Amino acid sequence: MDVFFTYLLVSSTTPLFLWKERRTLAILHIPVIAAMWGIFLTYINFDLGLIGHFLFGVSFVVNVVIAHLTIYHVFAKPFFTKKMRDIRNY
Repeated sequence: MDVFFTYLLVSSTTPLFLWKERRTLAILHIPVIAAMWGIFLTYINFDLGLIGHFLFGVSFVVNVVIAHLTIYHVFAKPFFTKKMRDIRNY
């Protein structure tokens, strides 16, 4: 649970990193973060049973996918685009 909470704090900053390059992806990520916080707070305060575990897992997986897309668009894509441009100009 501590790892999830740490990941939740880190993933909450993802839209800030995306805002300049990929504004639409950042805006689409905000409801997922809000849902994740809501599910987390509900999960801590109440016993939701199987549905709670399912929602908790789904929100986590969706956020991991969005975070990896963010890393790709912000860091990997510009790096490989620059490398391909350098290779073509060589």
